[in-house]
Amino acid sequence: MSKINVLVLPSDKSGVGKFRSVDPHVKLQNLYPEDFHVDIDYEPRLNDINYWKKYQIVHFHRSFGNIDQCPQIIKTLQNLGIIVIVDIDDYWLPGMEHPLHDLIVTHKIHEKIIANLKAADIVTTTTSIFANEIKKFAKNVFVIPNG
Repeated sequence: MSKINVLVLPSDKSGVGKFRSVDPHVKLQNLYPEDFHVDIDYEPRLNDINYWKKYQIVHFHRSFGNIDQCPQIIKTLQNLGIIVIVDIDDYWLPGMEHPLHDLIVTHKIHEKIIANLKAADIVTTTTSIFANEIKKFAKNVFVIPNG
């Protein structure tokens, strides 16, 4: 059996990117070096089809690249036979008291995040309560609690 190549697209280099994207995948590769090879890329070559073809799984947090193009890129990856996993740890539309609420609504970011959830093969999240909310849009939802 050949290794499963996993591409991880962290949202940042600390916080969520580190703890929900980078660290778990480094651990996966370290625990199962014969089974998995993990690449971590903060600036994927979005328009280079050959770049993507070497992976069997692509994992990202919430979105990657241009958020407007993300669902189409996900579909392209799926057409190549790549499993796409999105991780999300926070609700996509914070309350009106949140400082980013108006910006999110104005730019329809919450709708774009939901589009990513719908497009992905698998969604991972932090709690069963949040998983139940995500299941309104995605069927394959799994809980991976924060450490």
